[in-house]
Amino acid sequence: MWRCGVVDRASTTHDGAQVGDAEPVPDPYRWLEDPSSPHTRSWLTAQEALLHRHSQQHQAAETIWERCLTEVEAAAAGRLLTPPAEAGGTLFRHELTVAGGERLTASAGDGRDRVLLDTGGDSSVNRLATWRPDPMGRVVVAQLHRGGHENGGLLIVPVATGEEARQLPDAAPHTSVAFVGPMLLYSAGTRTEHTLRAHHLRDGTTRTVGLPVVGATRLSLHTGPEGHLLLRTRTPDASQPRWWCTRITGQDAPGWQRLRLEDLRITAFALGAGRLYIADEDLTLSALDLTRAAQGRVTQPVPVGSVPLESSPLGSPPARQAATAAGSIRALRVMGPNTELRLAVLSQIGTTRRLEVRRVATDGDMYATSAGPGKPNTDDGEPFTWHARLRLGPAAYDHEGQPGDACWILADDPRYGALGRRVTAAASAVPTTRCSTLRTVTAASRDGTSVPVTVCDPPSEARQGPIPTLITVYGGFGVPLEPSWDPIVAAWLAAGGRIAWVHARGGGEYGPDWAAAGRGAGKSDTVDDLCAAGNALQELGEAGPGQLAALAASNGGLVLSAALVRSPRLFSAVACAAPLTDMARYDQGGLGKLWLEEYGDPTAPDSLRSLMTYSPYHHVQDGDNYPAVLFITGGNDARVRPWHAWKLCAALQDATSGSASILLDHQENTGHYGRAPDEARTLSARVLALLAAHTGLSAGHRREVPPTPCSGQSPAPAPVTRSST
Repeated sequence: MWRCGVVDRASTTHDGAQVGDAEPVPDPYRWLEDPSSPHTRSWLTAQEALLHRHSQQHQAAETIWERCLTEVEAAAAGRLLTPPAEAGGTLFRHELTVAGGERLTASAGDGRDRVLLDTGGDSSVNRLATWRPDPMGRVVVAQLHRGGHENGGLLIVPVATGEEARQLPDAAPHTSVAFVGPMLLYSAGTRTEHTLRAHHLRDGTTRTVGLPVVGATRLSLHTGPEGHLLLRTRTPDASQPRWWCTRITGQDAPGWQRLRLEDLRITAFALGAGRLYIADEDLTLSALDLTRAAQGRVTQPVPVGSVPLESSPLGSPPARQAATAAGSIRALRVMGPNTELRLAVLSQIGTTRRLEVRRVATDGDMYATSAGPGKPNTDDGEPFTWHARLRLGPAAYDHEGQPGDACWILADDPRYGALGRRVTAAASAVPTTRCSTLRTVTAASRDGTSVPVTVCDPPSEARQGPIPTLITVYGGFGVPLEPSWDPIVAAWLAAGGRIAWVHARGGGEYGPDWAAAGRGAGKSDTVDDLCAAGNALQELGEAGPGQLAALAASNGGLVLSAALVRSPRLFSAVACAAPLTDMARYDQGGLGKLWLEEYGDPTAPDSLRSLMTYSPYHHVQDGDNYPAVLFITGGNDARVRPWHAWKLCAALQDATSGSASILLDHQENTGHYGRAPDEARTLSARVLALLAAHTGLSAGHRREVPPTPCSGQSPAPAPVTRSST
């Protein structure tokens, strides 16, 4: 039996949670939850030595993969990381630097770029978590996460004056911001308890703004061009967020008005001049009069049209029939002045996204600018369809800070990177010069549910027959898993491997019902979905025996870890980053207490029974032959505590009857979102070397030079005006 050579489970025993009157759930590695104990430090030191020996033995392969990743990343310099934004006639871009850091630039009408923020080079662990310009383009507010921490604080960066950036240290992590006239509103406090603060951009004063609720509150802010402020609050005693509206007048306690929107099951919304536009699960678009609502004359949203997904040119891929929902509207943007109002509508079916610009008539009706039955077609804008990740940036603002008639999109491609383009009412179709060919296969899960899997093949000469295939999954929180560019994905494809994205239940690819099916007790079905997808890929000839590898993180790491112990012979090698593994204690530390709705309450016997059906740590079997595994953790991870991976790693090392390496790569100064560029490259090479070695893929015989990713370096637009561009 292969062991790590340090203290095993027999040396320390604990009883864990208890299911009803049954015996307590065993928890032999509870001692690893104390990262500062000598016992744990000794174990971590042994794991570091084990990883070092493994890397020395596979140094040649890791070096080759690191060289491949260097080529991929060099080609990706200048790649857009988030959609650009236009404000005050200035174009703002968030992009990848040559050194692997992040940079935020501003480009005025003269086309010259000014660097506003730079996170640093290869050794920096800093990342730009959020940013937004004010409508006049005079300042940008940004939050930097430093040293792997998801810290709070805001920077206010002047765009053109050359002044030093100001700091608002009380801003909450992942703070919500909104601009109203000369004021910046933001959520202050901790990750889970917010207050509302208003900072005057001219005189530098900051004050607290009264909220319509008391006690612990999480809030988000949204504002429109006429000064209406939309507030969403979530309190521990409310099952759904509550909606509020006001107009900020300078008073410490604004007149908040309650909006009764909880029953609409909203999927997207956007603020226009005096109106709130809403999309719900039924694909219905409606509008609420904010002027009346802010005056206390609360009205109900009025339907203004619907998006005809059933007649859209999305076609009928197999994934569509496999899903339980037809699709959903994922994002809305209001474009143009009131006299020529447009709505950019981003809808989704599976991983296929469709962007359509619709005109809102003066009588409140709405119709697409592309031709439709019985509707005029005056300024034809063809819909844009994309079969991978597609993000919609904020609506543009012109030189006067008024709504423009454009926004930007960012379309990802697994091989070619990110494509950034400007969208207007007359040009919603985006010309594309190259994109990967993606196809969909379907797996039948244990209960008969059809599970779609998106597949991306390597270059044409290598795509025939079974080849090493890398699977990834997420399956949680209603978050869609969409094909997108990543250095590991690009390098695997360049070496002749295949990539498969498993759209398991719990994700947001197929609407709220699909997400709900993988929540709570349904999470075990999510694990079955992944196992079924792996088996189907082999049965369909996509991968041969021993050619399946898997890589996932966070909730996806939980699903993958559970599949690993449920079907030990399915994968030849696995890499899990920041996974939950002990579901009896997931609420202890990190952000676990915020996830009760997703997983269930481990203090409730019925929920604990459901959690124990798939909790990876509790399903490790002595004598099973487990595949090669690499767990990846960071000491500053405030979401998932690293002891989850440590406990499963120790259990697998003690239980396996095989000789495959079970390794831990832990770094103290990193968090949930990864490592500094140079360290991330080394880690990625280690992951690729492990997965490739056990599936037969060789970076030394690459089928193609990694293609240069689309950088989004399209010509700078003309300054935004209130007329059509």
